[in-house]
Amino acid sequence: MTISAQLMSAVIMFASGIFVGCVVDSTRAVLGGLPKRQWIRQCAVVLELIVWIALGFCTFYFLYVTKGGQWRAVDPLFQLAGIFAYDKLFRRFFRFMGRLFVLLIIRPIYWIVYIISRFFLVCYKVCATIVIFVFTPVMKLYKVVLGNRFKK
Repeated sequence: MTISAQLMSAVIMFASGIFVGCVVDSTRAVLGGLPKRQWIRQCAVVLELIVWIALGFCTFYFLYVTKGGQWRAVDPLFQLAGIFAYDKLFRRFFRFMGRLFVLLIIRPIYWIVYIISRFFLVCYKVCATIVIFVFTPVMKLYKVVLGNRFKK
């Protein structure tokens, strides 16, 4: 392996460490923002463990794709360095970008879906009320005329 390939491998593992730090931090932020009574919040440790396992598999697959399955002892060190770099240098930036993404993309989509669903729910309730209002005299007449015939 040439020096440029080793440097590229180190940079790739460093970047994957930043990615791992971002994913783990995002997972913790999302799970921490949920109400304590929700079942997902109660399973937070298990979900975080699943995220760590998935990230481990992704890292080894990434190593397999980029380096042909060669693994060196410095690869985890560079990944840990990337995780620490994320923690100390990039966390504020990524959290800011996450909040911006939620405010500009997720919340408007949520409110549009909410308003549309409420509109359809109100339309359904109005239609159901009209149908019940129209059929109430018919049902009372049915009970008066035919309701007593079938009683024992």
